[in-house]
Amino acid sequence: MTRRNAGFTLVELMVAIAVLAVMMLFAWGSISQTVRAKKVFGAVQDRYREARNALTRIVHDVEMAYLSGNEDRTQVETRTFFVGESSGEVQSVRFSAFAHTPLYKDANESDQTVIAYYGAPDRDARGQENVVRRESKRMANQGERWDTAPAEAEILFTGVKKLKFTYFDVRANEWKDAWTTQGVEGSAGRVPDRVKVALTFVDENGKEITLTAQARVYLQEALNFYAN
Repeated sequence: MTRRNAGFTLVELMVAIAVLAVMMLFAWGSISQTVRAKKVFGAVQDRYREARNALTRIVHDVEMAYLSGNEDRTQVETRTFFVGESSGEVQSVRFSAFAHTPLYKDANESDQTVIAYYGAPDRDARGQENVVRRESKRMANQGERWDTAPAEAEILFTGVKKLKFTYFDVRANEWKDAWTTQGVEGSAGRVPDRVKVALTFVDENGKEITLTAQARVYLQEALNFYAN
């Protein structure tokens, strides 16, 4: 009897290579699916994080809103104000606030600013609307429009579907769809007690997702400054 060769035959070697190739194929498929799933879930998390960060920024700014009692509140254009409009799917709000931080020494700026949130079409993606935040470097002069002062605008949230603001009137004990401190209306000399923000966007499955937050305005009555 002849002793069998301890080495692999050509057929056995080809079978081993085929088995290894199949195992590598299954391993690659599993890894690629894991990578794709990570990218998808990562994109979803990034989208929700963008929305939460936008709401946090809006809430922080609204909480710093204020009015000055040292000006004629019956004027059409006042230096300090709080105006929230209810028209459109992406509503707008603008207000004076103690929310500006000068970044340079001796800059002609202060902590007083005018902040506005509004919707604007995306320059690159047709049909997409973004939430824009505009912050002035200083207040406009008495009688001038709020948007005449130098300011910087930046995109706060991309691809917004809806942005809704509602305002709580503590005196009437009700939520209102709009608010204005300009003119002689009941809210002329005060800001809302609370502001509710609802941000809606479309997720990766085409479903509308709405996240909400509330801001409590610290300075609800107009500030009056008197010289000694």
